[in-house]
Amino acid sequence: MKEKLKIGIIQNAPLTADLSNNLRQIVQGYRECLDHGANLIIAPAYALCGADLGNLSERLSFARQAEAALESLARELGDTPLIMASYVPMPLLDEGHGYFPENGFEEPVLPGVLTPYLLENGDVTELEEPIDIGAYRIFVDLGDELDIIEAEGSDLIVHLNTEPWYAGAPRKQEDAYQWEAKEMGMPVVSVNHIGTSDGNIYAGGSAVFTPAGNTICRLPFFETCNKVIDLKSRKKAIGLPLEEETLCMALERGIRDTVRNNGYSGVCLDLAHPNADLLAALCVEALGSSNVVGITGGEGSHIPAALKISCTKLPTAPLLDMADTLVPDNSKSLKSRLNAAVQFSYAESRGLMYLCPLTRSNIMLGNFDQYGDSCGHFAPLGNLYEVDLFMLRRYLAGKYTDLFGTIQEPSADSDKNDLIIHELADLNISASTLLNDHVCPYPENEVRLIQRKIIASALKRTQLPMVLHTDPRSEQLVIPVTHRLND
Repeated sequence: MKEKLKIGIIQNAPLTADLSNNLRQIVQGYRECLDHGANLIIAPAYALCGADLGNLSERLSFARQAEAALESLARELGDTPLIMASYVPMPLLDEGHGYFPENGFEEPVLPGVLTPYLLENGDVTELEEPIDIGAYRIFVDLGDELDIIEAEGSDLIVHLNTEPWYAGAPRKQEDAYQWEAKEMGMPVVSVNHIGTSDGNIYAGGSAVFTPAGNTICRLPFFETCNKVIDLKSRKKAIGLPLEEETLCMALERGIRDTVRNNGYSGVCLDLAHPNADLLAALCVEALGSSNVVGITGGEGSHIPAALKISCTKLPTAPLLDMADTLVPDNSKSLKSRLNAAVQFSYAESRGLMYLCPLTRSNIMLGNFDQYGDSCGHFAPLGNLYEVDLFMLRRYLAGKYTDLFGTIQEPSADSDKNDLIIHELADLNISASTLLNDHVCPYPENEVRLIQRKIIASALKRTQLPMVLHTDPRSEQLVIPVTHRLND
């Protein structure tokens, strides 16, 4: 009989490229797992280096720093092995085949590669194939899709996941790993980190799946946590949260991380916008009511009382009245820009991040005043459609009974427009292909109109603040219709 395997999972919140901070988190999690009897400990793929490094991962200097941090971490560990991943320099190629810079230096400039490792007692071992730990043969997969042939003959599969969260991802991942555990006849461990970087949200929710197809443990979503799991446990984990609950938690985590990681003490938003109620509620959930400031131009608003946030009245009426004289033919756009400039300046003077309330539909169709209601550092709702706003309002209404009033379902027209935008811009389907689909329910004139609006607003979109992604990487920033003028 094989010895009992108790797995410790470190679900940490690494900061991008902050090696010293991340190393401390790992060591703390490692020691906590040891205290609870773990004889194998696993950390996420990005636990040490953080996610979304961009071209930093291609710099030899960073790869060497990561390699040194990995060796330093190994020296902090005892006999209990730690599985994790890190960026390291690529192996030097044979002479004459390296990549040399044009400045004449002899040292080849080679990018770093994310690689899985086993660390214990000062030693660092690259995991190129299944490794034996005690009586168990363990296959470590870096990513989210398993190579079943390579994993055959193992006793345990460990996934160090690298993809960010998106709507529906927890259910998809759970279904895939439950099937995998049953198909392979061995436990599967999925390890994820949490945090927000470059607009991507990482959810955590690390879990253990048994050959019977059960989930025996799931760590919290969007929270740091260290936990030790006995693979022989028969307890079943609580079911996955509702989709709207997960979406709400993701936005809260994204707002909190983005604000704090950029050195702001709180947020500031215009209470006159139609989406201000939902945006303010999400910010209160993420940061607390004391760190959320609403601004009005003197008009009343029910939002501050409903959420117990502070409200500042900026008497901008005399300034806005000038717009009618300066630009009588387009004073609405100028008023929007003047109002945003005043509010943005107020927020900056108090160390607050000014938020943009635009949604995915507003952005893709160009339904905004550039530098007016599009002004801000950050657009938390910028990847959400009308149906998403409806779901979130309905979910939060139980807690904030005086905030939303009667919650209206999306109209048939807005729902149809959102579906067309999703098909064209997110799923990379051309208008002609969409219209030639024999089950396409959309009139051609409406598809073409939305296509033209997306094309016409392409330049405006380049000036918008960062959004939080709620869709897979494959659907992010894919706006192919801008190049399909004749399709």
